[in-house]
Amino acid sequence: MRKAIIFDFDGVIHNTFDFHRAKVKEFTGVALSESEYRDIHNGNFFAHKIDRLKDVDWPAYGGFIYHDISNLKIEGEMEKALLRLSKKFDLFIVSSGGTKNISDYLKNNNVAEIFKEVLGSEPHKSKIDKFKFIFSKYKLDPNDCIFITDTLGDILEANVVNIKTLAVDFGYHGREMLRKGNPFKIVSSLSELLKIIDE
Repeated sequence: MRKAIIFDFDGVIHNTFDFHRAKVKEFTGVALSESEYRDIHNGNFFAHKIDRLKDVDWPAYGGFIYHDISNLKIEGEMEKALLRLSKKFDLFIVSSGGTKNISDYLKNNNVAEIFKEVLGSEPHKSKIDKFKFIFSKYKLDPNDCIFITDTLGDILEANVVNIKTLAVDFGYHGREMLRKGNPFKIVSSLSELLKIIDE
């Protein structure tokens, strides 16, 4: 049976931390410090405790950033890594971002075809439910999957469904925060990531 790699999008495939922090301010008028914006990702993004953002229409925000995010240019090293992994594994994306935004980013960067499915915020806000959907639809065992993410909140959701997590510390959260979720490994580079997957 082919094994699967499930990717988070923001902070992993593309580091959108500065992009989103600036765009959230533009859209809502709420300026968040770097640490505040990181802290929103300590759990499920949509369950954050920042009162100033409690009435934000996140689907409308997705429309507001659509053009800019879908036209971001993928880094060459990431593109090569994804193409290489797709030859051996089934690839998926599970994200809190908009499905159309991510899908069109992938299309515009000529890598859409290598992903079996992109599950953004629309089918469900919980990544736990999105993982379960992938297991069921594609008849995958969690033991045959690995989830690659950059936030503690994602690791905690992956732990619920027993997916092994590879955490990257070059996205939204650093090592200290990622360790709290007890991921399988934490890596600092794409080459390190590929080496662990090859093993």
